[in-house]
Amino acid sequence: MKSFAASAILASFILSANCRVVDLSLRDDSYPANFKPNFNSEFSVVIQKPLSTVFPVLGTSQGLCKHILLESIASDCNAGATDSVAVSGNLEDAFVRTAAAAPDGQGLPRTQFSFIETIKIIPGLSFLDVKVHLSGTYTSDVTRKVLLYETSSDKSVVVKKVRRFEEADGGASTKVSESINGQVFILEQPITQSQARTAHQAQMNLYHTLFE
Repeated sequence: MKSFAASAILASFILSANCRVVDLSLRDDSYPANFKPNFNSEFSVVIQKPLSTVFPVLGTSQGLCKHILLESIASDCNAGATDSVAVSGNLEDAFVRTAAAAPDGQGLPRTQFSFIETIKIIPGLSFLDVKVHLSGTYTSDVTRKVLLYETSSDKSVVVKKVRRFEEADGGASTKVSESINGQVFILEQPITQSQARTAHQAQMNLYHTLFE
């Protein structure tokens, strides 16, 4: 399953192999001030487990790498330091990846993480593989049952994902809804947008496997 970063990098080989782009991941001052989303996706699934079971796995750092490694091209996921961050207003409206840590005991829990996506240009020719290094933060609002996932890559892809949880089937199941907004280099946008929804739905349709 191709992720959004993978789609964008593959597109860059097709559309802009010789173009120079700005690497957003290396410029903290560029995010979120210059974050102008140009692709998006929304999807939801119902998991046949109660909210008390689902939220810790998909809404906190407890299941961070399990969720990421559902992508077949993802590897080397590492959860890093955990701190807290002050949020003014609702978490889903915030940008906290580059925000300063809050004093101990204040704010919402935030976990740093990184992983690698390997894009095979030609199967069997590993020397042509493209490795995309991604880093981000995972921030949880346990009270409101909202998760904010923010990443940037060394290939100029920035993604903000909001995950919401609510009880379904009288509490026997959990509805998980996600909205994604991302930014890629303009020449990569058409192919990224066309593939984003397919990739997003494919990944979310595997969420249930984390509870089997």
